[in-house]
Amino acid sequence: MGPATLKDVARICGVSIATASRALNDKGEVNPETRKRVLAVAEELGYVPNSLAKGLWSGKTKIVGVLVTTIENPFYANVVSGIERVLSDYGYNILLSSSHEDPEREMEAVRVLLEQRVDGLVLAPVQSSPAVVEFLNKNRVPFVLVGRNIPDVDTNFVVCDDQLIGQMAAEHLIKKGHRKILFINSSGNHSARLRLQGYLNTMKKHGINVEDQWIREVRANETAKAILFKALDQGLEPTAIFCFCDHIAVEIVRGLYERGLKIPSDIAVLGVDNLGVTEITNPPLTTIDTQHNEMGMKTAEILLKVMENRSLDTSKVVLTPKLIERSSS
Repeated sequence: MGPATLKDVARICGVSIATASRALNDKGEVNPETRKRVLAVAEELGYVPNSLAKGLWSGKTKIVGVLVTTIENPFYANVVSGIERVLSDYGYNILLSSSHEDPEREMEAVRVLLEQRVDGLVLAPVQSSPAVVEFLNKNRVPFVLVGRNIPDVDTNFVVCDDQLIGQMAAEHLIKKGHRKILFINSSGNHSARLRLQGYLNTMKKHGINVEDQWIREVRANETAKAILFKALDQGLEPTAIFCFCDHIAVEIVRGLYERGLKIPSDIAVLGVDNLGVTEITNPPLTTIDTQHNEMGMKTAEILLKVMENRSLDTSKVVLTPKLIERSSS
């Protein structure tokens, strides 16, 4: 026997399907005793309303699509947690998908989420191309970008100040006496470019020339550890490593230990995000807090306003990062 249907509830209660629907949704005029009976039978049968059908009738599904680059990175888990915390208070559920840093998969995932009739969308864009934003605007989909912005596009977003992150990382490591710093960056996204810009500007301000070989990027199908080993095998002798994110930094820590190097006496390591794992690495990791949970909450608050047509002005939120100094630097 399949799951209970609205027709089953109506039949047992001896009422029409329309009456049963009004009773369950608390819509229209229904005798109080009838409503009580319908609710009791629905609970007894374990009836679950068809949210999509309900959405077609009401115009809302109470579902928000969330598309991130990868669910493997705990940064996005924390962002999504913040989003869910706010949306759940308003009766929304989330539908999560990932693009794996692939623009084609990103567009396909957006189409699939829209086919599910989501009321709004949160998107961590893969790259700086405005194509996906243009598609969403064309289809009049309420959306907010999170974690990454697309330059020169007027849209809602919540990010951390990436250029300041690069500046803070350089200032901290220079203050610790480091000049030979290996920067292991991400590739292809606006955040990576801004962090690099902030980092290079600060190094230049302190009279430190950074040659290309000291900037490495983690690309698709590569590991941070492999990039580290390649740099060391090429003869680089860094005294510190600045990592684009904690996810990369944790892998770098493992790689350094595999090479018999001590942290921070041989090489200092600095990450970005302040993920929970940074407190339990050996040694605990110096990092820059990107306010990821607050980022998710702010994103949800803006999306709610956009979905309810309460915000005509574009919301552009830039959170301030915070240095968390621990033993790795």
